[in-house]
Amino acid sequence: MRVRLRGLRQAQNPHGNAPSRTSAHDRDWFKANRRRYDQYLVEPARALAERLSALGEPHFFRPYNDTRFHLRPPIKEQLGVAIGYGGSGGFYFELSLDGLLVAAGLHQPASDQLERFRAAIDDGRRAGGFERAVRVAGDAGLALPPPELKRAPRGYAPDHPRIDRLRLKEITVFRRHPLEPWLHEPACDERVRAELEAARPLVSWLGEHVGPSQRPPR
Repeated sequence: MRVRLRGLRQAQNPHGNAPSRTSAHDRDWFKANRRRYDQYLVEPARALAERLSALGEPHFFRPYNDTRFHLRPPIKEQLGVAIGYGGSGGFYFELSLDGLLVAAGLHQPASDQLERFRAAIDDGRRAGGFERAVRVAGDAGLALPPPELKRAPRGYAPDHPRIDRLRLKEITVFRRHPLEPWLHEPACDERVRAELEAARPLVSWLGEHVGPSQRPPR
């Protein structure tokens, strides 16, 4: 796994110099360099995903952005892998020139999932389980995102004892590691595994108290 993030730079520039991000977004350039992308990024990421098989099956996101309806670069700047991700959440790691992102939980929950989450946080006993899961993740360096809502959600008092939790719209914990030498060493695999394992109680709590969305598909 030593080539993982070093390989990202090598895959983008054969001379080892960090290119401008614009150059890495050219589809023709990417097609010409796809072999290096697979060798330096995809293959090491697949090896890591195999070591994380106890957490679930991996899903590798496509390297191409959908540019039909949004103005964005055609090639993504990151390689993202979801592990054991179902309707009530899962695990995730991402490699990019910004570093290594390790995360778990429920990303962009549906409105009915947020309602069930808030009902659970409103209940002292169930909220206690959430707080214990967050502490376990916090001991491994993962943290909740800042609350997105400026005010209490409808139906909850502004002075609710767990108002910061009620204002969450992302039910995840995460840690972003900057580019450092240890990212190129085999110990990186163990750190990713340990951090994701620390988030397992949160994912279990979400499965029990939030669950998949019951909204009909569009």
